Order: sequence, then C-alpha cells, then structure tokens
Amino acid sequence: MGFFTSKQKRMAKKCSFGELQQGYEQADLRLERASYNGDAKELNKAMKEHRKYEYALLYRNTPEYKKKFKR
Repeated sequence: MGFFTSKQKRMAKKCSFGELQQGYEQADLRLERASYNGDAKELNKAMKEHRKYEYALLYRNTPEYKKKFKR
C-alpha cells in the first residue's frame, strides 16, 4: 500500500497499540495548545507529530499489516 510511509509502518510494527494511542493523544493536546496560542510554527510541528501517530494507528487496521504481522 503506497499511502503509508516506511516510518509509519515501522512505528506500527514496533510500538504497541497503547503506546501509539498515548502518543496520538499527547500530540492532540499539543495541537490544541498550539492552535489556542496561535503559534503557526508550533502548530505545524504538532500537526506533523499528530499525523505520524494517526497514520501508524490506521496502518495497523490494513489487511497488509494483518497479513505481515499476525499477532
């Protein structure tokens, strides 16, 4: 599947679901704080981190992941 980067796939494999979920929630909080403060630079950094965790979580649901890494 060409949608996900190798970094996101690696994160999905190496991190547990709980770790990914916790990282996603922390990134979401950073995103909210950055948007509240209006800091565009911090908002971009937080969005990149948020996207990284979100896509790693989404990749875990794909048939490709389930076929490669049966648990």
